[in-house]
This record gives sequence, C-alpha cells and structure tokens, in this order.
Amino acid sequence: MIMHCKQVALSLCFCLLLVLIPVPGTAKAESVPAPWKQQNIGSPALAGSASYDPGAGRFEVSGSGTDIWGKSDQFNFVYQPWTGDGSIIALVSSQTNTHDFAKAGITIRETLKPDSKHADLLLTPSNGFTFQYRTETGGTSESEKIASTSPAWVKLERKGNVIRGYVSNNGLNWGDLGTLTLKMNASVFVGLAVSSHNTSKLSTAAFTNVTVNAAGDVFPPTEPTNVQARSVTDTSVEIAWTASLDDVGVTGYDLYKDDVLTQANVAGTSYTFTGLKPATTYRITVKARDAAGNSSAASAPLSVTTTSGSDTESPTAPAGLASSSKTSTSVQLTWTAATDNVGVYAYDIFTNAKLSGSTDKTSFNVTGLATNTSYSFTVKARDLAGNVSSASKALSVKTNPASSEPYTPEVVASDLETPWAVDFAPDGRIFFTERNSGRIRVVVNGQLKSAPVITLGSPFYYMPKSEGGLLGLALDPDFANNHYMYIYHSYKTSDNKVANRVVRLIESNNTAKIDKVLITNLPGAVYHNGGRLKIGPDKKLYFSDGNYGNKDDTLTYLGGKIFRLNLDGTIPSDNPFGASSPIYSRGHRNPQGLAWQPGTNRLFESEHGESSKDEINFIQPGAHYGWPQYEGGNQNQPGITPPLLYASGTTWAPSGIAFVTKGPWAGDLLVTNLKGKQIIRMTVKEQNGKPVIDSGSLNYLYVNKYGRIRDIVEAPDGSLYFVTSNNGDKNGDGTPDKLVRLAPNF
Repeated sequence: MIMHCKQVALSLCFCLLLVLIPVPGTAKAESVPAPWKQQNIGSPALAGSASYDPGAGRFEVSGSGTDIWGKSDQFNFVYQPWTGDGSIIALVSSQTNTHDFAKAGITIRETLKPDSKHADLLLTPSNGFTFQYRTETGGTSESEKIASTSPAWVKLERKGNVIRGYVSNNGLNWGDLGTLTLKMNASVFVGLAVSSHNTSKLSTAAFTNVTVNAAGDVFPPTEPTNVQARSVTDTSVEIAWTASLDDVGVTGYDLYKDDVLTQANVAGTSYTFTGLKPATTYRITVKARDAAGNSSAASAPLSVTTTSGSDTESPTAPAGLASSSKTSTSVQLTWTAATDNVGVYAYDIFTNAKLSGSTDKTSFNVTGLATNTSYSFTVKARDLAGNVSSASKALSVKTNPASSEPYTPEVVASDLETPWAVDFAPDGRIFFTERNSGRIRVVVNGQLKSAPVITLGSPFYYMPKSEGGLLGLALDPDFANNHYMYIYHSYKTSDNKVANRVVRLIESNNTAKIDKVLITNLPGAVYHNGGRLKIGPDKKLYFSDGNYGNKDDTLTYLGGKIFRLNLDGTIPSDNPFGASSPIYSRGHRNPQGLAWQPGTNRLFESEHGESSKDEINFIQPGAHYGWPQYEGGNQNQPGITPPLLYASGTTWAPSGIAFVTKGPWAGDLLVTNLKGKQIIRMTVKEQNGKPVIDSGSLNYLYVNKYGRIRDIVEAPDGSLYFVTSNNGDKNGDGTPDKLVRLAPNF
C-alpha cells in the first residue's frame, strides 16, 4: 500500500540518488544529460526524440508507435540503468492528444527489447491513468485503469519483486493504483515513456520533477500562489501570498525583486519591500524552501508600479456593465476592467445603491432577488490606497417571472476533483471537499478561489478506484465567531492500515489548519467508508462509517454505525449506549446521507444496499437496521428497524440527502444518486405517528444530465447546490466535475 515518499525512503536501501536541479542562468534545451539515454523501442515508423531544459528542469519527449501494449511495444524511451530497490517519480505536465490511448508516463523494464517484462504508470489523453504490466517476456500486457483529469503525478516503487504504482494530485499525497509481484533481474532500466498510438504522428509529453531512487527529503515545496499587493506607496510595496505545501514542512520563503534575491527565509506569508523608486515597475516572485534546502518553483510573477507620490488618483469607472444571464432570482453581471495609475484592487457591486458584494474579477452573480422585479446595478473600482472610482453607468435589469420550473440550474464551478460534501458559511461563502485531492475549496461571491482552504498532508490517504479520502464537511453552528470546521477523512495508521477519523479545523481568511483530532481508528477499507458528517438540531456532531466485508454488528466494532459526539469530541451523556460509546445506531452497510426533517427533527439516512436494495431509513437512537443479516424488504424481524423505502429491481447508489424548506418542494426529501445519475424527490407523509414515503410518487430529476451526483444542500436563500462525482471516481467517466446551483424561480 501507499507510503509517504519520505517514509518510503527511510525503509528502502537506495543505491543511487538523482535529483534534477535547474541550472541557474540558462534555459536552453539540450540533449538528455548523463546518466539518461534515449532510444526508440520496437522500431516505430516515426523516430521519437528527447531534450532536456535545465532551466525549467523539464524533459520533453516525443514518440510514435502502435502502443505500449499487447505482446510487443513501440514507443520512445528516455532511460537510465537501475539496480535494486527504489522509486521513480515524475509529473506529466503536458501531453499531446494523437489518440485517446496515446500514453506518457514512467516505466520499469527488464530489457530494451519490445517484448520485455515491464511495469508502467502512464497517462492517456482521454482514458485516465493506467497501471499496466507484462509479467512474462513475450507475454500479453494487463492493466488497471482509473479515470482522472488531475495533474498527473506518477510514481513506481520497487521493493524486491513487488512493484507498486501511485498517483497524486499534488506530489504530496499519494494514492496506490495497483500492486504487482513481478520477478525481474536486479539490474533493469527505468525512465520516461511516450507512445502516440498512431503510426503516422508523434505525441509529445513534458515531464518535470523527475526523481529516481529518491532518498531523504527530496521533494521541494509547492510554489507560492495568489501573490498580490496589499499596499503600494512611492517607496514601498507590501505583498502577501498563499502558503506553500511540503511533505515535511516549509521553513521559509525567498523574495525576488526583478529576479534578484532581495530577502531570504521570510517566516510568514507577507513582506514589505522598502527603499524603492517612485513611479517604477518591479517584478516580484516568491519561492518556498524546506529544511533540506529544497526550493520550490517560483510563483507567478507580480508586476507592481510604485506611485509617483502619495496616491490620490482614483481608478477610472468600470465601463460596459452588462447582464450576461439572469433567472427569476439572480442576475449575472459583467463589465470592462477599470484602469488605475497603480492598479485596481477590487470592484464593489451595488444593487439599488446598496452594496451587494465585492470581487477582484470583472463578473459577479447577484443572487437573492425577487422574481419579475427591476433592479438598478452599478459597479465601482477601488485601488490599494483606498481611492474609489465613480460609479459605472447604471444598468437596469428585470428578473424573470416565476417559472413553471421551481429552479433554474447554473454551473458555479467546474473542473473540480471528485467533490464530496458542501456546506455554507453565514457570510455566504460555499465550502466543499474534494475527495481525492485532500483539498477544501471555497466559493466567494460566486467565484471559486484558486487557492485551496487547506490541502491535507500526512497521514491523509486517498485510494484511487475506491471510496476513501477527504469525505464529510460541516461548519460549526457558531462558525461566525469560532470558525470551526469539521471533516471526516481516511488516513494511514502507524502500522500502515487504512482507517478514518474526524478532525476539527480552524479557518481564517479562507485558510484553515488542523485544530483538534476528535476521533480516530474508525474502520477503513477500500470501499464503504461512510463519511457523511452533519451537525444536528441538538448541536451534536453526527457521522457515519461503513461495514465493508465485515459481519460484526456488535457495539465493540465501530464499522457499520452512525455516531454522535459533542462538538469538542467528547461523548454525550445521553447517547443511547451510554456515556462511553459514541454509537448512535447500528446495522448499517454503507450510510451515505444524513438530514433532519424540519419541524420534527427526525433524522433520515440514505444507505447503499447490496444488489439493488438501497435504503432510506428513519434513524432512531439505539436502533438496529439489519445489516449484515437483513436488508431491503426482509427486515420485519424482531429487534430490526425496517427502511422507510428501498430500491427494488434497480440501483440508485444514494448519496447526500437534504430536506427542502422553501418553495413548492418544501417538506420533500431530495436524494442524490451516483449509479442512478439523478436526484430523486420523495414526499414524506405521516401515518400513525410515523414518517412514511410513498414509493409510487417518486419524482426523478435531471436524469443523466449531470452524471453521478454526490451531495445536495439547501442554501439560506432557498437555492439548492449539488456536486457531481464523475472525475476520479471508481465508476466515473472522467468528465470534469461541477458545483451546480439550482436558482429558485419562486
């Protein structure tokens, strides 16, 4: 299984260390440096080539050929001899699409013959990663695949006859894609492979961060992002940036002015350049470094101009204010950027002369409007000195009349990495988790921030083709004051086992850090990790764990349960199994959704069944819900609580659920479906003092329109938000994931 790169290094005996370090002062591409060599394998019709840019630390490899597959391969190989144990790591930073199955990645081969034994970890333009291998000389290749469009970090690790393949979104957190027992010679060849899957075209791939037989702390931090000026005078510039990540830890930042190191090892994430010349433009970049001396790539440059004196000049008024789209409750605005003698810092958007929000972009979505109503919009620009422009020319827009459809879908964010759970801050920010990347992302004023709120590091663990990673998310009821966030995620224990835990974070200015671990060692597995996490009306923390492959439903085993904790991680004294047990209910196979019915505070749950027996349950404290002995329609047994509803003859794979409180669907339960690729609207009625759901009155929404749908929540303004789960999911098709808003038309 996967181990963090530094832990791997400590446990392996390496015989060679090669870390490719850019050479200062040159960016000219040249032939591959020793000990690397380049050779076309299998005599492809078009000979490939390779070059190395030492300034960028980048290999560029072109190759043609039928494929790296079957009983004989054709590709271009940039390689070096390799003996013993170790690992090769690379980032496939670009790849041309000559065919859906063109391949670029890393490989370990016993010989340079086309029918050699080998193990590869390759990326394709349209079919995701493949961990493939040939176990016998002249034998047929086999593979394991996973769809993904993420940044393509790949790693092959060899220890004896065991080879493991790993992928990563960021070069820090690695998920294992496959394990192979393959007996090869002690001395083999390792390197970079490119095949076009097209005999008449060359496919070109770029590889960076290539590391062979890595030992010790060889990974540099990620480059600083979001570098921006906070204030500008005639002789000074204050800048700030988003912190970098490192597998061990960032120790400081180096600041460059016009490519000259000006200040080394800055401890924080801000710095003020002084002694500058008035009315002069400077180019600012930032690099991070770790304790081992590894330096990150430079940040994107920030160009900033000092003022000629005290900055009293206001920006120009934004022009071209227009509405690109509207619904019955929202208006999307766009405008042309304003100009300023120093630089525009932000735009303020006004609705009927009242501030609606601010953004650093040139677009903004004004929400929460009344239907069929005219509004006057203006925009003003601000600079770093606080000077404000005059207002743009006013734009009058009338919202749409109430639609026969209660909601209008609009995509809020796209190109996401397996989003899993969504929650709202009181100030309108939207936070969501990405399962595979270990990131929490945030949407502010309708705009997705490029910098994550947090990217989890060790011991966080995600598993490609599985159901583990960063899962549930909930914000504290008093988030406006304490800024607590709660997450549920998979991790590796000290004895290398998969488990799950609940962690409290504390957030500030769209950045979070771990504050407290609330519970650990919840059973983990490849599948059925549960993971939904919500805060109930009683201000207690509820979360779920699955029972994959385990028949134990006793109170001593924590799989297949729903749990209840105080928000500080202690166990409530009124828990159904006593003050020493966090268990709230049991007998669950894989609980995926939690929601409380408004007005009754009854807890409802969605659960993955086996063989089309997905369930919707009414959760009562201490109750047993049947698994592993009973599920679906056979649960009318002593001591077993049957479901309110179960799928029969079909598979929903239900995930997040939410009760609607506003509009024509008020009181209904919405259930997202993964395999069903839909949202099911269910009407909950009362019968003999208990809730019931009529299976004959289910409404199926957005069927096959968005693919697999993972979670749904209702926002305070009555909007509904849901996220898809198509990219990087074990049954996904690799299409980019989205956060979608259902804007109310009522």
